[in-house]
Amino acid sequence: MLNQTSHNIKNTIQTGLSTQTIKDALSKMSKKGKLPGYQGDVSEGIAEVAAHGTPFDSKLILTHEGNRLIFTPKLLTTMPAIFCILLIVSIWPGLPLTDVFLSSFQWYERFVANTGIQTWYWYLPLTVLPSPFAWKSAMKKSKRTAEVSMAETVEKIEKVLEHSSN
Repeated sequence: MLNQTSHNIKNTIQTGLSTQTIKDALSKMSKKGKLPGYQGDVSEGIAEVAAHGTPFDSKLILTHEGNRLIFTPKLLTTMPAIFCILLIVSIWPGLPLTDVFLSSFQWYERFVANTGIQTWYWYLPLTVLPSPFAWKSAMKKSKRTAEVSMAETVEKIEKVLEHSSN
């Protein structure tokens, strides 16, 4: 019997196997190349495996409580942090570059002289305002795609554990 998260993603497998038997089965799967990112010696839970997401990956932390194997997704934070920093620091170099480029055209120089509208008046809103939406979109897509990866992984592990219990 499977429990599911609110998004119909399996997150629990009922099993009567011991923790060591589960770890042995997962290790065997990993050695066959069927369980990417498997780590058997971890500080949280009994093991962890990869949950590939786009653009950011997650890991699944496996815990064994009683007769349940529980899968908990956790976002790997290195790439989101780099993305956030790049999103922030890429805005400023674009302003002087855009200003210098546009200032090389006479029509733009006349436009600025006639209207008083400087490049930064329109450049910053066009680059800063969409940034939180880009961040939110990337995080939602990562979560969604990692959940799909998690469902596939849980299904593979469930089949192997059922076979191990027979």
